[in-house]
Amino acid sequence: MKVLLISVNNEVDPYPVAPLGILYIAGALQKKGHSVRIFDLCFVENEEKAIKDSIDGFSPDVIGISIRNIDNLTFNKSLFYLPRIRDIVSDIRKYTAAPVVAGGSGFSIFAGEVLDYLNLDFGIVGEGEEAFPQWLEALNNGGDFSTVPNLCYRTGNGLKVNVSRFSSFDFLPDRSLLDNRQYLELGGMGNIQSKRGCPFSCAYCTYPGINGNRLRLRDPGDVAEEMREMVSRYGIDFAFFTDDIFNVPEEHASAICEEIIRGDIRINWTCFATPKNMSRELARLMKEAGCRGVEFGSDACSEKTLKELNKHFTIDDIAFAAECCRSVDLPNAHYIIIGGPGENDSTLKETFTHFDKIRPTAVIALIGLRIYPNTLLQKRALADNIIEQDANLLEPVFYLTPEMSADILFHEVSIHAKQRQNWIVPGLHIRCDSKVLTMLRRMGKHGPLWDLLTLNT
Repeated sequence: MKVLLISVNNEVDPYPVAPLGILYIAGALQKKGHSVRIFDLCFVENEEKAIKDSIDGFSPDVIGISIRNIDNLTFNKSLFYLPRIRDIVSDIRKYTAAPVVAGGSGFSIFAGEVLDYLNLDFGIVGEGEEAFPQWLEALNNGGDFSTVPNLCYRTGNGLKVNVSRFSSFDFLPDRSLLDNRQYLELGGMGNIQSKRGCPFSCAYCTYPGINGNRLRLRDPGDVAEEMREMVSRYGIDFAFFTDDIFNVPEEHASAICEEIIRGDIRINWTCFATPKNMSRELARLMKEAGCRGVEFGSDACSEKTLKELNKHFTIDDIAFAAECCRSVDLPNAHYIIIGGPGENDSTLKETFTHFDKIRPTAVIALIGLRIYPNTLLQKRALADNIIEQDANLLEPVFYLTPEMSADILFHEVSIHAKQRQNWIVPGLHIRCDSKVLTMLRRMGKHGPLWDLLTLNT
């Protein structure tokens, strides 16, 4: 069958991110013999005309739309994306009667609500590499969708969601269908994934619900070979590991680094990591393998706040992770969440004080927490009377501690951050000017920009 995959994400702030998930779907469909095209809306100006031209030029039998995010996740600057995506679905239906299926991480969190909002009949919750080809087979064979894993669809009795299944992670993305050069020039890097799943249960996180709570690891040699292809075939000289926790398990991260070193693969990269599993030896290996920065999901530097967020590490772990990076001159940024459950004047000052002592390359502070269904944070928000029992969370709703007023919280963070060159606060426009980011990309800066933003202000 002819399948048109549409990536609807057009967010370019702070910079555009290549749609890796849809490339995995494309690779899986082609492996099953389907003809696939990707239509990427990230850099399109006249969307309706572009959609019409894409459909007219390919005449797809089915269309898949990938929804990466529902909103921009930024308190006080919230943008809700679904009205635009509903217009995109409307435009698609003007020019084709082909069935439309939705997918992507944003869709997976709110599957039923999104199907209703967009007036669609089909969606895939979680991973689609096996589900999408099976859905196509069911379409061809009379429409029995009951055995298609991860499928969400309408029946005469309402909405049905089939049993989720997480397969071994041995798929490959097809980057030949994407404008990799534009993402490299404007986004500064390509994406790669070395594992799926997460064994942790952070209070606010939806990731285990989407990709499971069991780690599924790719072969380290295969990861290194994919990086070699990124360089040799697509000219991608900087990669970002999209894994939430690159350094778990440490042995797997070390093996990937050793394969990159052994293969003499000349690519720079960065990653997300958890403070818990960092070591000096791993930091040394990462640096030797081309790592140019580590982004830790530290979330806070107060034991009380870390406990409220259900984190699995301590302040000492955060300090040691930063020291491991400092020992090999490896830049490190720490994402923190301010205003979450239990936050008060005391915990806020504790976080400020500890990061002053730790002295990381950058502290990237986010204010407030997006509340998602089926999370510990949702239960806490109910208990704290921030949301009602039947609250619809599809449109952005944020948790902000009831122990401090928003004005005081913003004031304290603003004063502290402005006095420290290594602090970045997107919600308060502190060291994150989009014009500066664009200028740095046009100057050819690849990789993350937080190291430059903290040095050049």
